[in-house]
Amino acid sequence: MKRAILALAMLAVASPALALMVEVPLDRLITSSDAVVRAKVTGLESHWTADHSTIVTDVTLSIEESWAGDLAAGAPLVLQVEGGEVGDIGIRSEHQPVFSPGEETVLFLKATSNARLRVNAVEQGKYTVLGDHVVGFRQQAFPLATLRATVNGLTRSRDH
Repeated sequence: MKRAILALAMLAVASPALALMVEVPLDRLITSSDAVVRAKVTGLESHWTADHSTIVTDVTLSIEESWAGDLAAGAPLVLQVEGGEVGDIGIRSEHQPVFSPGEETVLFLKATSNARLRVNAVEQGKYTVLGDHVVGFRQQAFPLATLRATVNGLTRSRDH
């Protein structure tokens, strides 16, 4: 009986954490982003933070196309995401986007207070390009051209 009560208490404490991420509709993801790019991962480097409290990964990308914002095609972009592996220690932060070497992506980016860019709406702001389709965080797939047209339409109306 005590174990059942303890298990229920632990579940009650843990369940609010499961509800923290709210799904962001695509139109809001687009209009709340400062830049939208199609980019290819060219490097990943995980390291401890300066205070050695956690591991982060610097993701280097080459911008192939800029769909919205001021980032230029051909320019390098470095993002930092929580989690990664250093030696025998790995940390995975829930809902953080995960990148792979050589991966082609469409990223919805937001400027931070220290003038860096981050993926907007965590994992929801990263789509993986697979041929002429993209796949989002819930594994939903749709044509790349449709996503590009949607971004162009919504950012054009926002910027005018």
